[in-house]
Formats: sequence, C-alpha cells, structure tokens
Amino acid sequence: MKTLRLLITVFFSFILLTGCSYERGLILFNSVPITQNNALHDQKVFKPGNKVYYLFIAPKKMYNDFIRVQVFTMDDKIPLGGENVVRTKDFRLNRDERYYYTDYFTFWQTGRYVMQVFSHDDFTHPLAINEFYIK
Repeated sequence: MKTLRLLITVFFSFILLTGCSYERGLILFNSVPITQNNALHDQKVFKPGNKVYYLFIAPKKMYNDFIRVQVFTMDDKIPLGGENVVRTKDFRLNRDERYYYTDYFTFWQTGRYVMQVFSHDDFTHPLAINEFYIK
C-alpha cells in the first residue's frame, strides 16, 4: 500500500513539474495486480476469463466516501457507438485511498469495454474514463 502511495505521489509530482494539467483522473489496466513496478505498463487487451486489474488515480483529493465504477460495452457497428452497461458497483474509500482506488474484475464476453469512475456527489461527469478490449 505504501509503495502504491509513493508511485502516485511521484506521478502527480511529475505532472506538476512538467506543467501539464489534467481535468480528469486516470485509469490504468493490467493483467497482474498493480504494483509500483508495473503501474505505468498500461495494458488494453485481455483474454476472456482473465482478471482485469485497474488503478484509478483521482484528479484531486476525493472528500466523498464512495465512488461508483461503471463498465459498459461499445458496439462499433452502430453509428453513434451503442452501449450496454454490464457492471456498476459502488466502493467505499478508506482513509488512505483519497487519491486512488485499485481492484479487479473478470469478463468472459469479447468486445470493446469502457470504464468510468464517478464521485457519489456527481453522476453526470466522470472523474476518469478509459477503454479496454476482451479478445
């Protein structure tokens, strides 16, 4: 837990020192549990039935006790990108998780998926969005 916190601190320091500003947070995916050594090795393609580990890094400190993680499918055959919500779950944040949250999920259906994270006080503007594929 301390190594993950150190990684997040270094990441935010890097953003501040380079002059970049992000309005949204980040979601990083990996096929193995996310640690300090592999956190920046973002992976986008997973096999059906394998665990998809994710790390959500908030754009700023979250004062709400809960976040909502939502995953939906995108269909490229529909002109405007069809969507079907496949998972929505609320998570309670611990005191040391005010800048990040990490967990995993598993999908067996192939396709293009989009994950978004919301604060419980605003379900219209996601804190972070990213996509991944099950192939």
